[in-house]
Amino acid sequence: MPLIITSFFKSRKLAIVLIVLIILFSILGTHIPQKSQLKPEIFNAWEKNNPAQAEIFDFLGFTHLFSSFIFLSLAALLFINTLFCTRSMFINALRRYGANQQLKNQVFIGSLEKNSVIKTGKNHKNVHSEIDSMFLSRGYKVVEQDSQIYAEKNRIGIFGTPLFHVSILFIILAVVYGSTGRMEGDMRLIEGQTLSEDHGNYMFINEGPFFYENHKKFNISLEKFYADYTDETGTPRGPAGKIAIFENGQNMKTDIVYLNHQMDYKGYTFLGNVYGMAPLLLLTNPDGTVYSGSYITANDQDESQRYVAYFNLGNTGLEGGLMVYMTAPLTSRITESGDVGQSPILFLKIFDNGKEINDVTMRLNDTIKIGDKTLGFYDIKYWSNFYVVRDNSIFLIYTGFGLMILSLFISFFIVPKRIWVDIVDTGKIGEKEIHIGGKSDKFRSLYDDEYSGLVNEMNERLSLPK
Repeated sequence: MPLIITSFFKSRKLAIVLIVLIILFSILGTHIPQKSQLKPEIFNAWEKNNPAQAEIFDFLGFTHLFSSFIFLSLAALLFINTLFCTRSMFINALRRYGANQQLKNQVFIGSLEKNSVIKTGKNHKNVHSEIDSMFLSRGYKVVEQDSQIYAEKNRIGIFGTPLFHVSILFIILAVVYGSTGRMEGDMRLIEGQTLSEDHGNYMFINEGPFFYENHKKFNISLEKFYADYTDETGTPRGPAGKIAIFENGQNMKTDIVYLNHQMDYKGYTFLGNVYGMAPLLLLTNPDGTVYSGSYITANDQDESQRYVAYFNLGNTGLEGGLMVYMTAPLTSRITESGDVGQSPILFLKIFDNGKEINDVTMRLNDTIKIGDKTLGFYDIKYWSNFYVVRDNSIFLIYTGFGLMILSLFISFFIVPKRIWVDIVDTGKIGEKEIHIGGKSDKFRSLYDDEYSGLVNEMNERLSLPK
């Protein structure tokens, strides 16, 4: 029974079937919306527009396919299959590596694909000396006994293929662990705002089943946002955010995140995403106290450098829509000193149950009356979304690819090669035959030149004069 199980799990047919199924499911996952890969509003819109499909796919687990039981089971089976195959390969490789060098006679040498015979008149001692010298000069290790010689090099090359399978094991582990223990999400910060790295502070978040909401809860602050950042070398970098990480009131790290420049901290990676502008609207009571107010995050929906937002006006039951832009282009340089050289203009509309009651244009510190209250435009800042990832499988991925490169280097450039020699008396006085045979584990056609070179050199040194 154990033999049957072992044979099943190390079957090549099983590996092929599993690989095909994983490829098919991966293709399926690119066509079916994945809840973990889409923003909630986009996924909810698809779910609303396709209720029947959404219900079926959700029941089958296809809307979170890459962390579903089916996909993880296929990956686990492929891992077990590769593990059994790798174990078998390593056992064979270790057996070959530890085996004693085997001296062979002329019968075995004659059965090899590459074999030659040289006649010589030199004595055994001189023949051995010449042959040993040639092998050693070409990097072979030599063993000899009586009339037989065995030469070998690159024996470690037998581990190339098993090591390649080990790298596949690491990559499979990384994929499975990455889909189950990974956390990724979008965190929105307004300039000067600080948020804790916690589940509730992400606009969108996807946590693998083994992440267990293991948030570090350090504080993240967007100290400054640059719509058109220029680094210390004078190179334009585009939109960039200066992020600071705080723990226990201490600044642990500060860096500027922009395209192709991420920030890493304790296994977390921060990447720039989208950005916009956030005007501060305050609704005040007749006595001057603040009734409600906040920064309204507005988006540039058509890349016109005009930022639009829709919002509820506190608890008044009124709704608002705004568009804000700068009087100077947003591509103008913003320096560390904060000199902007721009002033915002805000177009504001207020609705009461769908009926427009206000349509005004405002500049900084302008106010308008809303019933018995006053609405003022008092400040404007940039906001930015940061894509935050915590993926502990990165080490496994790097290890897997590192081992893969090493195994391919061993397989292609450290190829095991073996040569046997048997020196036989011909029966004629002072004449002997040198039987030579060589073998390469791989790239046998490429071995022709090396083998031929050795034989030609032996001919020149040892053969009888014609």
